[in-house]
Amino acid sequence: MDKRELEAKIFDLIGYMTSSARNLMDETPLYGPFRLVDAASRLIAILEGAGVESPRLASLRREIDAGKYSVTATPAEFKAFLDALVDRFVDHLDLDEPPAV
Repeated sequence: MDKRELEAKIFDLIGYMTSSARNLMDETPLYGPFRLVDAASRLIAILEGAGVESPRLASLRREIDAGKYSVTATPAEFKAFLDALVDRFVDHLDLDEPPAV
């Protein structure tokens, strides 16, 4: 991915995030956490498209994409998904891990 394409993808993500921020003023409170984890997944996809590959980011993206729509189930189920996602993030913390390539 060249710099122009990367900038366009980042611009789209920022557009998603800023329009989501505005929409959240009128939407159900559960949409906020959903939009945050969806933005995280989108950011990881952009990085992967730019050649920045990381097993731990790929793992988190898979988990996000597999569970983010639990927002449509019950608040308790979505909260459990978010709790598990935070736990998985902590599991992936490794200050000794070399930077992604």
